[in-house]
Amino acid sequence: MADYTVSSGNVFKDLGLPSPNERLAKAKLAYEINRFIADKGMTQKAAAGFLGISRSKMTALRNGRLKNFTLDDLFALMEKLGYRIEHNTQDDTPQFTEMVVQSD
Repeated sequence: MADYTVSSGNVFKDLGLPSPNERLAKAKLAYEINRFIADKGMTQKAAAGFLGISRSKMTALRNGRLKNFTLDDLFALMEKLGYRIEHNTQDDTPQFTEMVVQSD
C-alpha cells in the first residue's frame, strides 16, 4: 500500500509555503482571468491591451507567475472582465475563507 498524505485542500499550505491562503486566492483569480481570455479566443497581445497591462505582465499572468501581482491587481483585472468579486477575510488578515466570483 502506498504512503500518502491527505491534502488540506490548499497545495500551498501542504507544501509549507508562506501566505498559502493568499497564494491560493491569487491562483484562483488567475485561473478565472485566463479561462475568460481563452474562452474569448483572445491573443495575449489583445488581452494585455484589453486589460490595460503590459505584454510581459500578461505573459506572467498566463504562466502563473503571480508574485508581482497583488490581490487588488487581480481583483481589478476581474472587474475589467465584468466579474464581481466578493470575499470574506478573518481578523483583517489576507486569510481568505471564501471567495465568490460572478459574471455579470
